[in-house]
Amino acid sequence: MASALLVGCFGSPAADAVTFLPDDAEVACRAILPQCFRRSDWAELCARDPSVADGHPQACRAAGFESGQPLQGR
Repeated sequence: MASALLVGCFGSPAADAVTFLPDDAEVACRAILPQCFRRSDWAELCARDPSVADGHPQACRAAGFESGQPLQGR
């Protein structure tokens, strides 16, 4: 189980697609990578931290975040 979670966090280097944890997933890893977050949590991180949005623009767009978008409350 743990090895599957690590693979899920670090993924395959050949894969270009952005992936996220399922909405019902528990925390699987501590890395700041989209694969370690649910889509909604990644979008929130993109909105809260400009360095994440600048460093991961494709993943932020895939999560539904667009630069300049106001932070949505839960």
